[in-house]
Amino acid sequence: MIRFICKKYFNDILLLLLESPKSFNELLRILKAYPDTLNNRLKELLKFDLIVSREDSDGKIRYRLTDRGTKVAEEVKKIEKILKKIEELLEG
Repeated sequence: MIRFICKKYFNDILLLLLESPKSFNELLRILKAYPDTLNNRLKELLKFDLIVSREDSDGKIRYRLTDRGTKVAEEVKKIEKILKKIEELLEG
């Protein structure tokens, strides 16, 4: 699981979905990712039961965090805050 957490866009997707559900195209636009890379990462998040995909009333498929995904995203948010503080300390 640790190797998975370090993969590109893992944290970004979780934090974006913590804000609100997003479609594939919204994530693609925000992250400026390659479609194949984003698709692979979403499949991995689905496999680990961190996200679900649901069709909204407007017919668009949106990705949302599961309860487990929300807990993981909250922890990722804490880790990112700690890393930012360390970076600030190292920069002087």
